[in-house]
Amino acid sequence: MIHKRLTDDQLLLETDYTSYASSCRDPHVTPTNDLVECRRQSGHDDTHATRAGVRAIRWALPAPHAA
Repeated sequence: MIHKRLTDDQLLLETDYTSYASSCRDPHVTPTNDLVECRRQSGHDDTHATRAGVRAIRWALPAPHAA
């Protein structure tokens, strides 16, 4: 499946309207050592994201582990 890269505005709308209980909450440490959680809808299959003021912070999904 091909996904269109979402704009910051689209990601911010998604995170604003996704409840904490319904969000992914994957943890991430930013380059400035802030701990953030993904606030996208649980079950998304592309980039993680959260809000940082008026901008979005994005990070990649971790690579799958070999069994």
